[in-house]
Amino acid sequence: MNEKINISNQSEDSGSNYLLIKTKKELLNRKLILRNKRIGISISESDNLKQLGYDLPHLRDVMIETARYILSLGGALAYGGDMRNGGFTELFFDLLNHYKLPDRSEPKERFYSFLSWPLHLDLTKQQESDLINHVTFKKIAPPSDIKVDRETHLIPKGADNLYVWSRCLTEMRQQMEHSCDARIFIGGRAKGFKGKYPGILEELLIALEHEHPIYLVGAFGGIANTIIDLLNADACDLSNEFYKSDADYQEFIAYYNAQNNGTSIDYDEIKKQIEGLGWKGVSKKNGLTISENKRLATTPHISEIVYLILKGLTHVFSNKE
Repeated sequence: MNEKINISNQSEDSGSNYLLIKTKKELLNRKLILRNKRIGISISESDNLKQLGYDLPHLRDVMIETARYILSLGGALAYGGDMRNGGFTELFFDLLNHYKLPDRSEPKERFYSFLSWPLHLDLTKQQESDLINHVTFKKIAPPSDIKVDRETHLIPKGADNLYVWSRCLTEMRQQMEHSCDARIFIGGRAKGFKGKYPGILEELLIALEHEHPIYLVGAFGGIANTIIDLLNADACDLSNEFYKSDADYQEFIAYYNAQNNGTSIDYDEIKKQIEGLGWKGVSKKNGLTISENKRLATTPHISEIVYLILKGLTHVFSNKE
């Protein structure tokens, strides 16, 4: 029998098999898929950003586009940067007024600025007052075993002072990740940092401990791209050997590892951990296929970066509802 062809220009599909949105609440639930979700953004300038043909404005552009779509879908943002003028923290503030939720949630409930000691000492009362309606500041105290004058700034010089700074940064990053549901990684310095590890690398390791979805953007280089090299099983500079040329950091590593605080600095172990994770491990948690994750790791197109991140987040959190 020949197949019947409908030439009436009228669909015979009644639509009975489709879920209809019947109320405003249902519409908002569909639109605000990231409501009650807090997404951490780990971003900083890369050592090799200019070598790749980019500059700081390009990094800001990708951060702004990613952040504004997360906000528009009802999500909240968490960032662990300082309060320097013209920094990424200020850019987040400017976005909040444009993406208010229909239920009139306070902007400050949508951006969380995590500040470690002693960096939060730089936050003035005037700044805090000016931003009280826009930001929830989380001033993270030093770990309980670190004995310092908490009202006095500590200069990050010398192995002993750097040890205090590193422990405080780790404490901040752990508390920040505990409050997050997923994390995005872009850029990041491989040298010249104040913590135990490069900041973005340490935030990745903590996110993996929490088994959170992670999204790696590689186009802007930095430590994020080094992590991608490890996932690809490519040669990279992340090793104990690579950091031997930095005498001050080597002194700090020796001091840190001698403190018996339950952790040590060992890049070779990290390398094994990330290589063992592989793209399969990343894809298992973040809602993207292996090929989509690899595309996110290489594409220079901001629109595609945002699309892939949102696709992954939507898939992860719509399946958990």
